[in-house]
Amino acid sequence: MDIIRKLNREQGVTVILVTHEADIGAYADRMIVMRDGKIITDERQKAVAPDGSPPDEAKAPAPAKPVAAPAPADGGADFRLAFLSMIFSASLQALARNKLRSALTMLGVFIGVAALIAMVAVGDGASAAVKKQLESLGTNMVVVQPGATTAGGVRAGAGSASTLTVTDAAAILHDDPAVQEVGYLARQSAQVEYGDQNWSTAIQGVTPSYIDIVSWRIAEGATITDQENDAADTVCLIGQTVYQNLFGPGVNPIGAVILIKGVPMRVIGLLVGKGQTGYGQDQDDVVLIPFNTAERKVLGVATPQSSQNLISAAYPPAANAFGLNPVITGYVNSLYVQAGSPDLVNTAISQVTATLAKLHHIQPGQPNDFSVRNLSQIAETQESSSAVMAALLAMVASISLLVGGIGIMNILLVSVTERTREIGIRMAIGARRLQVLLQFLMESVLLSVTGGAAGIVVGVLVSFVISAVAHWPIQVSVPAVLGGFLFSAAVGIFFGYYPARKAANLNPIDALHYE
Repeated sequence: MDIIRKLNREQGVTVILVTHEADIGAYADRMIVMRDGKIITDERQKAVAPDGSPPDEAKAPAPAKPVAAPAPADGGADFRLAFLSMIFSASLQALARNKLRSALTMLGVFIGVAALIAMVAVGDGASAAVKKQLESLGTNMVVVQPGATTAGGVRAGAGSASTLTVTDAAAILHDDPAVQEVGYLARQSAQVEYGDQNWSTAIQGVTPSYIDIVSWRIAEGATITDQENDAADTVCLIGQTVYQNLFGPGVNPIGAVILIKGVPMRVIGLLVGKGQTGYGQDQDDVVLIPFNTAERKVLGVATPQSSQNLISAAYPPAANAFGLNPVITGYVNSLYVQAGSPDLVNTAISQVTATLAKLHHIQPGQPNDFSVRNLSQIAETQESSSAVMAALLAMVASISLLVGGIGIMNILLVSVTERTREIGIRMAIGARRLQVLLQFLMESVLLSVTGGAAGIVVGVLVSFVISAVAHWPIQVSVPAVLGGFLFSAAVGIFFGYYPARKAANLNPIDALHYE
């Protein structure tokens, strides 16, 4: 103590003594008594000389009145901010002492968050692509197909008979309240020509309402109008595939005249591309013309199917000197019905079925000569399947986060063991158990949050790389990004609490003696 006193008195060195002994504290000019991290007393005193006599009055500082212990500022905002800053700084220093170990520890959380972001982006992209494809089919749409023919006991496939008519479409629109719009078409494959180019494609004679029902937008030009359909004008809309095969790059097709089965048709519009269906069918390989034009001038009519059987063979048809085909106008290949809203789709199906059964004189218990397909059910099935797949991918990626959390717990337990003596010193000089717990918990959260933030950046980059290399659609999800970050922080708190609690519950005396 004599040496320490000389350093203070003769050389002006400030000396701070931390002790549990009152007689040693009596040598100091100022004594601060603390208990459980709180200041109990703070008073100036006359220091005791080495021989126990009072110190020299000239050298001793003037006595001061006892200073009341300042009120703890635990509830103040400034104190909380300073305390958190101290905890944050101490945690950074502890992690910086083992940089490689800290980096490897946060690697598990980093991989988990990156995998979560990338998988959810790919899953949401696939769901959006399916939804876009289903929307291209039309909203609230019901498709009515003709039934099958039967000849000699052999039934043909669906749509082989011509049982749907323009009259059926008008009756459905007039009699069924749940139906908002009805369109129909007649289709046939044919050759189209422009200049020295030709292409075999699907020719569809459609009503203007059909284009609205299937939500087919126009990229350039105009759509088919009711006036053009009523007048059977020789105009047409072409799909993207037909445009690419008949016209060169950058050529404006609007106003060009193409030949469809030898009939000159003026192009008035270019359809927006829809892409392929789930079965690989190109929806853009099509030419749309007015229904009346198709029926009267280009495709002819959709006549009922006829086939030879034993009965018809015994009574051959009359001679046809001019080779003319039988003509029965008004038959269509398909009806497209749009319900008033998604909630009315099932009602519309019931009403359409009842109306057609009445018009076609279908007796109770007899099979219908038509079929009704509800595309909204297909859409719901596809969307639910995509949602299940996206959830499954997210669950698989979340396993990596749990593995990363276990790694954080393991490393913090090792750190508690290595720093037992440091913890004892901190608690011996007044650190409270809550402060020790918060320091180790802060280290855990820093590891997980830092790894999570880096994982978000890499996950987004990986998503775009997958899209560029594999040409898969991706859709980065903001909820997935926020969820991944919050989940990483939750992992740090959950898996870091046990090691932090273990450190806070150490006995200071045992910790100081730990080797």
